[in-house]
Amino acid sequence: MTGKLVCLLVTVILFVPLSHADESGPPKLSIDANLYPYLDPIKNDTDFTFLINARLPSRFSYFSFQNFKGLTSSDDTKFDRSEQNLRWTIWQDLPVDLNAQGILVDGDGNDIFQLGVGFRLHDVEFLREYLARLNLIYRLSFHVKRFSSGDDSAWQMEHVFRMTFPGLSDRLYLSGFLDQTFDLDVRNGVPSKPIVTEIQFGTRVYKDLYAVAEYRRNDFRLGAEENFALGVEYKFRW
Repeated sequence: MTGKLVCLLVTVILFVPLSHADESGPPKLSIDANLYPYLDPIKNDTDFTFLINARLPSRFSYFSFQNFKGLTSSDDTKFDRSEQNLRWTIWQDLPVDLNAQGILVDGDGNDIFQLGVGFRLHDVEFLREYLARLNLIYRLSFHVKRFSSGDDSAWQMEHVFRMTFPGLSDRLYLSGFLDQTFDLDVRNGVPSKPIVTEIQFGTRVYKDLYAVAEYRRNDFRLGAEENFALGVEYKFRW
């Protein structure tokens, strides 16, 4: 546990100075901190999350999130789950990225490492104009090779999106992800193609402070698959 938290802290320390590196213009760094004081019906769900998104030199980019439990519901805040992604754009004009993904999960023997390829559909020529009219950014990734202490034959399809509504209000956004796992040796009761998804609706309250509502579903959490969260988000930008 301590090692994982140290790893996350080192990640932040390393990528903050990288955001100021110079290569034909400074790479960008953003950190979003989310606090969810209201959870229903699963009260012990994730209640604090921070996300890091960095554009790095040489067509690399980095994205991660870190989830914690117990910050608002108890005196025992603990690490829950983290996902670390390092992406490399093969060619500047090609909307394809190679992706290395590490998933760190509380407990022993739960971590997963995956390799895959991602497609930025909003940069695909015949989709670009249509998705731009919808103000939709959409990434579809296939993690085709998995390394874990469990079932390495499984593979995953990941959808990530963000949509804004400038015609209605520049304060609103809708974002989220959906992971679907295939060829996984699941236990009784878990669907054969389980999904994990979070969909967040946010509205800007003041400057970089947002009010957010989030729907969550995790098919691996038998009997407690769905949850709803209300909270606040603050966006840091460099």
